[in-house]
Amino acid sequence: MSRHILQVFSIISLMLSAGCVSPYDFDSEYTEYLIVDGKVTNIGSEIILSYSGKFDPKNTTLRPLNGAEVLLEDNNGGSYHFEGNANVYTPPQGFSPKVDATYTLKVLAAGQSVISEPETIHPGFSFQLETEKATREVFISSKFTKNINGHQVIAQIDSAIPDNTYVKWDYLVLWTHPYTGQLMRESGASQFEVMSTADLKKSGSSSFLVLFWEDIQRYYFAEGVAGLEPSANFQYHIFVTQTTLSKRAYQYWQQVHTQLKNTGGIFDAIPGTIDGNLSIPGTDLPVLGYFTAGASIRKEIVLDDVMILVP
Repeated sequence: MSRHILQVFSIISLMLSAGCVSPYDFDSEYTEYLIVDGKVTNIGSEIILSYSGKFDPKNTTLRPLNGAEVLLEDNNGGSYHFEGNANVYTPPQGFSPKVDATYTLKVLAAGQSVISEPETIHPGFSFQLETEKATREVFISSKFTKNINGHQVIAQIDSAIPDNTYVKWDYLVLWTHPYTGQLMRESGASQFEVMSTADLKKSGSSSFLVLFWEDIQRYYFAEGVAGLEPSANFQYHIFVTQTTLSKRAYQYWQQVHTQLKNTGGIFDAIPGTIDGNLSIPGTDLPVLGYFTAGASIRKEIVLDDVMILVP
């Protein structure tokens, strides 16, 4: 399941564990709801649809929603029909979203017509990635903390950023298992950051922390396999993607980020409502998720010799 769906699903789980009422009032009066998770960028576009039957806090499984009609429209009169493969819908060959263009998503699924608010693609800005070793103190219970060693991945901004710029940072990691040689892939639903021009100005810095990568993960993945020797060279290839956001999308992902960091303790603030930009016109039926359109820039950084291999 896409990491984007997991982000939305994490919100639902946090709402339930905190015992709060969402803006969609998850209770027995609803027998179904839709999750529409969509993105349009220059490095990849997809719409992922899921469906749930009657709300049940003991069964939070989402079901793929197949056979939907997915249409993307732009402000110049263009329309693009997305083809489905299971519940993942992708644009036609040759589709190339443009900066400053505005896109609206329309979905016909489960007998309902879903429409998004328009999203405009704003230009991104150049950056370089740097890493530095760091130690973080994290809570392991309400009373205890521990130190975790790792690497901070920092985006160094190359030029001035226009006012009212908002971006989201995501990551993907590829590495080769030191014993088996198998190519491994990692990404994290909760490992993302959002940033605005105001954030940079407030910090007085030209850099932004986009990821903390724990060394402890490497020890876990490097557990020995009988009869195999570890490879001499071991590298992590970290791909960081910057995607521009509208102000409303920034506020949405900022709220998601806050709730994912919320431990749900009894003394924590009750998670706030998270409003997407999707609706079923003429009804009050819930639609979860967000449709975003943005410009993406992806950079790679390689971490060498970041772990001790013990056969």
